[in-house]
Amino acid sequence: MAQIELAAADALVRTLGAAGVSRYYGLASGKLAPLYRALATIDTAHYTGVRHEAAAAFMATAIFAGAGELAVCLGETGPGGLNLLSGLGGAAANNLAVLAITSSNDQALTRPDTGVFSSTDNLSLFAPLMKWNARVHDPARIPELVRTALRAALSGRPGPVQLDIPADVLAATAHYDEAELDARRSDFIARSPTALPEAIAVAAKMMKAARRPLIIAGGGVIRAGGAEMLVRCAERLGAPVITTQMGTGAIPDDAPLCLGQGGLLGGPSSRLALEEADVVLALGCRFSSWMAMDGPPIWAGPAHQALIQVDIDPLMIGARRSLALGIVADLRCTLEVLHEFFAQTTQDNDPEWLSRLAGARAQYRAALSVHAEDTSVPMHPAALARAIGAQIGPSDLVVFDGGHTSFWSHDFTPALEPRTRFHEPGMSHLGFGLPWALALKQSAPERNVFCITGDGTMGFTLQELDTARREGLNIIVVVHNNARFGVIAARQARDGIALGTDLSDTDYAAIARAFGCHAELITQPEEVLPALDRARASGLPALIDARVRFEPHPMLPVFGRSSQG
Repeated sequence: MAQIELAAADALVRTLGAAGVSRYYGLASGKLAPLYRALATIDTAHYTGVRHEAAAAFMATAIFAGAGELAVCLGETGPGGLNLLSGLGGAAANNLAVLAITSSNDQALTRPDTGVFSSTDNLSLFAPLMKWNARVHDPARIPELVRTALRAALSGRPGPVQLDIPADVLAATAHYDEAELDARRSDFIARSPTALPEAIAVAAKMMKAARRPLIIAGGGVIRAGGAEMLVRCAERLGAPVITTQMGTGAIPDDAPLCLGQGGLLGGPSSRLALEEADVVLALGCRFSSWMAMDGPPIWAGPAHQALIQVDIDPLMIGARRSLALGIVADLRCTLEVLHEFFAQTTQDNDPEWLSRLAGARAQYRAALSVHAEDTSVPMHPAALARAIGAQIGPSDLVVFDGGHTSFWSHDFTPALEPRTRFHEPGMSHLGFGLPWALALKQSAPERNVFCITGDGTMGFTLQELDTARREGLNIIVVVHNNARFGVIAARQARDGIALGTDLSDTDYAAIARAFGCHAELITQPEEVLPALDRARASGLPALIDARVRFEPHPMLPVFGRSSQG
């Protein structure tokens, strides 16, 4: 085997590149200097500099959410790693793969600690959120540990992983086997398991025997590429489908069998379906609090209801409620085999139930539309959301950020294709939206990308407008500006207080222009279309500061109860 001497940083980038990892996000720093030199000299590596390390983690996470590709986020020793960690919570909570590479001070200075500044035990800090993490003590082990990290991130249920590389190790050289450096991903990551035919046969028989079959489509359906087969299975069964936030777009929102999102964003029809279905097929769904309708997520299920759960992760099977059948398998393969079984016989569903569910969904949608007809000033958030949604195409990419803003915006921006509408339900980290939108634009430069956010949320990562301008990422940001942290202010008002929630007198359009972006302020729904036209024509990153008032969403009380103990 051919051996070559190589700098550790060059070996790192080469190994990752051979495995299909090419995107890096970070903030230029000293302890990572050897890695930055490697990134600057290797043509296949693409680096984006951000203004805060949390944004690097958000952007790397978005690459996996939007394109299914693994990306790298970088964090300097001390505060760089600490900042990075805050942005990785969403990756952990939403089962999204990302590789975090952190540095630490030279091992001679930290093992044990000598008082050198900016020292952190990154391994211990990151461990609770990581699916796997390790420290590199020997530069010669970099190819091996990179392979282990990628295998952990991408096998089974995806998740974030970390490699901590002390500065002295990163700056060292070592001898490497070229075959190890150039190993492809398929050389060391196994294919996902397929379900046993007899287990799928039992599941198919149960669903075929049901009078009120229901399908829940989670984020696992999207990641497995199973959306098309999901729709075909639902149509063959005549079974209604509800999605999770991570499963948005697995079935088109306008499909006759789609009930929208389960839980509080879906409205009463999803609650009826969850309560009255006799057999539920849950696909890549973990039954989070977003699926709860009137209290915390306690999933005992009605006594008459049988649950079939299919997931790539055996630890998810039966984790929230008792099962009739659990299957550990790749979802797309499972759906393909299920469809073959479903095609062999006819289905005898309860037509009255299907009609009642469709009626409840239509009634809820009509009630939302009444809010959108409000013409008073300041704008009703529903009126703004409908005006924006009317200008967003089915293949455009939209990130919903902010608590209350995302409720209203989701209602009027249907998801008609997979991986086009993005939430962050697991951690619900405010401020993820702008970095996600920037990364999505990088991965799909030919598509329109929108970030719909609130004014409170905008303040968390507003500085990344500078990244948008430097990188030429002409996304469109729409800020629902009600001059407060609206949901928190409403909660405090019940206690007769107002503390730290006022955000009045901030001109987000002026701030965006100062970063070199196109920006303008609007106050009426009819101003949305011309403002968007000017934003697109500018060729620049654009921000629209839309002045709205706070109006409680109809499902806001349910949202509050879903997180109570």
